[in-house]
Amino acid sequence: MTPLFPKQEAPSEKPTLPPRPKPFHITEPFEQRGVWTFWLTAEPEVIQFVRHLSCVLQVVYNGPAFFQRPNNRVMVTLDPRYEHEEAWLWIHEQLEAESVPVELPEGIESALDDAIPEDTSSNGLW
Repeated sequence: MTPLFPKQEAPSEKPTLPPRPKPFHITEPFEQRGVWTFWLTAEPEVIQFVRHLSCVLQVVYNGPAFFQRPNNRVMVTLDPRYEHEEAWLWIHEQLEAESVPVELPEGIESALDDAIPEDTSSNGLW
């Protein structure tokens, strides 16, 4: 009789972690109704950052109003006063630069740990 679930050997290698998603995804700009736009998929904080850039004319959320940001994807319209290729490249460079993790020295890490209380939910500071 063959067992239903045969005994499997443990893998010799440790399983690797799944790849971390990029903090944002940006498409190439395309012309739509006379203005240049691109799609941006990112966390709400990144979308808010892009929304307030001077070269951005409008940020439109994907889907109907009651389904806003189901997957954090927005269509960004570039201001026609700016050269679309330069504006898009500048936005892309800004997002790349802002998404790089920064390693702090141990002294700064410990000072931040001492300065920020462990439980910030009760005092309303954070």
